[in-house]
Amino acid sequence: MTTRRGFLKALGGAGTLAVLSGCGDSTAPEGVNGLPADFDFPTVTTAPFCHGVASGDPLGDRVIIWTRVTEAQPSAAAVPVRWTVARDPGLNDVVRQGTQAAVAQHDWTIKVDVTGLQPATTYYYAFEALGGRSITGRTRTAPASAVGQVRLAVVACSSYWSSHWSGYGHLARRNDLDLVLHCGDYIYDFVDEDEEVRARGNRFDTADVDYRDWLNLDEVRRRYALYRSDPNLCRAHQQHPWMIVWDNHDIDPGYGNELPTPFDGLSGDTTLDDTCRAFWEWTPSRPVRADGSGDFLLVDDGRYPVPENVRLVYRRLPFGPMAEIFGVDTQIGLPRYDQPLDAGHLADGEPTLFGRRQFDWLSNGLVDAEQRGVRWKIVNNQTWMSPVDVPSIVEGVSLPKLGLSRWADYPGERAALFRHLRGENPQQLRVRGTVLVSGDAHGNLGADLIENDAVLSPYVSGLPLPSLRSGSTVENRLAGMVRATSGNLGPLNLRGNSVGVEFAPSSMGRGGADEIFANAVPGNPQLLNVVGARALELVVATGNKNVQFIEWVDHGYGIVDLSAERAIFEYWWQDKLTPDSPDILGMQMVSWADDDPAALPSPRFRDQLDTVALHGLPVVATVGERQDQPAPEGVLRPA
Repeated sequence: MTTRRGFLKALGGAGTLAVLSGCGDSTAPEGVNGLPADFDFPTVTTAPFCHGVASGDPLGDRVIIWTRVTEAQPSAAAVPVRWTVARDPGLNDVVRQGTQAAVAQHDWTIKVDVTGLQPATTYYYAFEALGGRSITGRTRTAPASAVGQVRLAVVACSSYWSSHWSGYGHLARRNDLDLVLHCGDYIYDFVDEDEEVRARGNRFDTADVDYRDWLNLDEVRRRYALYRSDPNLCRAHQQHPWMIVWDNHDIDPGYGNELPTPFDGLSGDTTLDDTCRAFWEWTPSRPVRADGSGDFLLVDDGRYPVPENVRLVYRRLPFGPMAEIFGVDTQIGLPRYDQPLDAGHLADGEPTLFGRRQFDWLSNGLVDAEQRGVRWKIVNNQTWMSPVDVPSIVEGVSLPKLGLSRWADYPGERAALFRHLRGENPQQLRVRGTVLVSGDAHGNLGADLIENDAVLSPYVSGLPLPSLRSGSTVENRLAGMVRATSGNLGPLNLRGNSVGVEFAPSSMGRGGADEIFANAVPGNPQLLNVVGARALELVVATGNKNVQFIEWVDHGYGIVDLSAERAIFEYWWQDKLTPDSPDILGMQMVSWADDDPAALPSPRFRDQLDTVALHGLPVVATVGERQDQPAPEGVLRPA
């Protein structure tokens, strides 16, 4: 691992990306992307729209579109930007147009809540200002009525310095996605000491602003610019709408480098409001009202949608009767942020991560979706919620935890939510089809949602064995541990305590268990690091009966394919150290929408996750019912 990284560093991270993008000469006389040669700011497209375009938080009749105006020196206090939305990639069949001013107050970003659109429809959009035009983006509105399929991509923990982000490039080339969900750590505040894969301009120097933690609001904003200077991420935003929630690396205001730096962290003045503010400026996210209702702040006249409270991020996207998507916040309630939370929904002394206001919004929203007949309830969640740690032997006697997930410290609130799903709610309604998509732990996980982690409990699961699938590298064979049987005995549902499933498709680069072993024994061959990861995976799967699949070496993204009959979950992996790495389907799992105890070769029960092989299905990549025309790629030149 160390040798491969050293080789890549010698090649030069940014130089390698420039070659791969195939986007022209980066030594143009005027500098790069139409800016002066001495303008040192991360960019990827031609001025003034140097960071591409993006869209997000689609509803049935509207969607947010985003861009930024970049100049070497501001030409005016307010730069008028013309935006256009059309039905075709050439922007000839125009459906909406307008103008918004880019101003310093919003860091020259443009965000438009485009209204009057048709549900479940693909649109194309672009911006014009200062005699220049942006690349064209593609977006899609949410369905408002029944559809046969909803396809989601899932991403988490995307560290610029840790990976070449081949996965983002593969996502951009897909033409059948409805939405990309990012589970948090969209940006990172600092470089991990063992993950120096690439650096802007090949400057592996913690004195460089693009290779260390931020010190103020301007540097937080610049970090987003660094991320948007990556061609793969730029194209993934260009081609799909996103829903993004934040996690610790997105919003932590403190200075926290693992690598030594010449800066005193106490000299920084970044605040929590600064990091949250930059999130709203640089992501195509629709803000919510300050009352904690989770309701959107809808802007109908083309003005910039300014958050009433930058610290509130949880929100909800209806996708017709097929799906409802809840984006939650399990980060800002942690004690280190000093945000007082009401724990009145829990027993005295129980700590809360959600806070009562968000807990009620989520739990009542899930019941409401069930009452309206919504088939799948998707929770865009920062960190593994299902028990994945040192198990209890018997119920009620908890053993010390390793802290693989922050939910190990909040078992009471987790249990309260799962009881609510099981029917302990005012409506006495069992909520079906709950799916958590999660990040944070940098490993691939598939699990049933149970609150009781005791080994001796009524919940029964199958036998964990090495997977027969291979990873993205030659060393990663028998990639992960998977249940060889369902644990159910014919019509006897022995996993009936599960209230849903959890799908966590690793990270877009940040290191996993193999790197833990690489750090413990420097110079270890990667094969031995993988063997160590396999041993850890076996321990976790053996001790935690709800874990149906775990793989802690490979990295990439996930695909969730929803239909009225089932949800298919795909783990897609790429070698994070190799630019333009192939896209490998590592594992495929299924959760059924209805019970069929007589099904062969294995009974089908709701709210349980199995490998597709248990149900006699081949591992074949799912494909969307539609294939939209991609937006024209345009010229991308990282600088």
